[in-house]
Amino acid sequence: EGEGGEQAKEEVQEEEEEEDHPSDDEFDDPSVPKGSQDFRIFLAADPSPNIPIGVLQRCIKITSEPPAGMKANLMRAFKIFNDEPWENSSKQQEFKGILFSLCFFHASIVERRKFGAQGWNRAYPFNPGDLCTCVDVLANNLEDRPKIPWEDLQYVFGEIMYGGHVTDDLDRVLVAAYLEYLVAPETLEGSELCAGFPCPPPLTFKEYVQYIDEACPPESPVLYGLHPNAEINFRTVQGDTLFTVINALASGASGGGGGAASEKVRQTLDEITGSLPESYNLLEIAERLEEDRTPAQHVFYQECERMNGLVHVMRITLGDLDLGLKGALSMSDKMQQLFDDINLNVVPEVWSNVAFSSMRPLSSWFQNLLERNSQLNDFTMELQPPKVVYVSYFFNPNSFLTAIQQALAMQYSYDLDQMTLVTEVTKKWPDQIDSAAREGSHCFGMFMEGARWDMQGTTVDESKMKELYPKMPVVTIKSLPVQKVDYKDLYPCPVYRTQARGAGYVCNLHLKTKTLARTWVVGGVALLMDVVE
Repeated sequence: EGEGGEQAKEEVQEEEEEEDHPSDDEFDDPSVPKGSQDFRIFLAADPSPNIPIGVLQRCIKITSEPPAGMKANLMRAFKIFNDEPWENSSKQQEFKGILFSLCFFHASIVERRKFGAQGWNRAYPFNPGDLCTCVDVLANNLEDRPKIPWEDLQYVFGEIMYGGHVTDDLDRVLVAAYLEYLVAPETLEGSELCAGFPCPPPLTFKEYVQYIDEACPPESPVLYGLHPNAEINFRTVQGDTLFTVINALASGASGGGGGAASEKVRQTLDEITGSLPESYNLLEIAERLEEDRTPAQHVFYQECERMNGLVHVMRITLGDLDLGLKGALSMSDKMQQLFDDINLNVVPEVWSNVAFSSMRPLSSWFQNLLERNSQLNDFTMELQPPKVVYVSYFFNPNSFLTAIQQALAMQYSYDLDQMTLVTEVTKKWPDQIDSAAREGSHCFGMFMEGARWDMQGTTVDESKMKELYPKMPVVTIKSLPVQKVDYKDLYPCPVYRTQARGAGYVCNLHLKTKTLARTWVVGGVALLMDVVE
């Protein structure tokens, strides 16, 4: 550019900006046209294939998040409506009572998500549209039927309207458990929607809003049917997540492997390599086993195969990383990722892909690996399952529980698909068991979340404060044909591999209860095979 060219360029830019951006006086002048006649604005809450992708990419995205807390969610759900819907109903008392109960149900399942896996196995996009549709169905059923079809309403609300979002079978059971007492005749008689919050008598719209504002109890897990300990879990997870992110940012692990990080990784690498168990000689074990193996022996043999696979991957990857740190090999992306994970005390993905389900940090995870390997060592000595099987130490616990069913089905000539698991919770711990079970197996290694096992009353009971994961005593697991099992006064307690629940579902174990089973369903009560406190 010639001399003075830069200055001329800036003057042109200033003139263009003045033309594009009118002054405040021009905005106030009524004679000046406001905007372009060709301008168009599109507001949409649902995705539409008719809007070009390029336009969507330039659009401003706005999301509407539900408020936090039961009172705010209930108020928001109720204010969707006004006096008109129920003033037009011929059964105002019934309509108002059920509508208020539905609003409470909607607020409960929306806010329950904050309790993580104990609240829902999976996250679902429940929205006000579900509630509005349910109210329309309610109005039609009340007008068309002489009596309130309670069971029909529960089914439509739980299986179709809200249930249409739900993909997990146990979450569907939870929705049904809520509706079983929230959409029921008792709600019209002033029954409690939750502790200390009864369903109000018929009121006006403004009186209902005032009732919510004044009568709704303080925020607590009890409002959602959960034990107060759920709040501790919720806050603990929040804190752990925060400090995990801070630790990852502060460590700067991606810097290449020098200094304190390199020394830390080297020390951990040496500790793991020095303690890594030897691989099992599967050929020798196969020769020692009889040709007619029992189902349990099959399972333990397969567990040895899986342990060999995990140890093999660990030994190879750690060996490569060792050479990389010594400079004998150049650090590849996979080696660098392994270095970063070890530095952050995280189980590397290359290991977890072939390992058992766990949420433990690396140090605790490796100790747990050694404990699992110890049970396999005991098996290889006598080629018989131990008298007390730590079922939580299996890579695939489902296979061992299926083996119990297979053994008894073969013994009594039952069809396997007609068998189900039966549990008997003992009053003993592993060191108090003298011999193996005559039928089935003595199992140990499970924890209860959301409640506890009362050893004196031999029943599921309410948790003690700050006791988050009480241990279960030895449980004798057997199998019987379905038609021979009496499910009265039993809670079908779901069993999961880890606290994450969800895809880690194993089975249901039926436990004795003196309380309605739905109480424990709404309370998110489950057995966990591995916990991190």
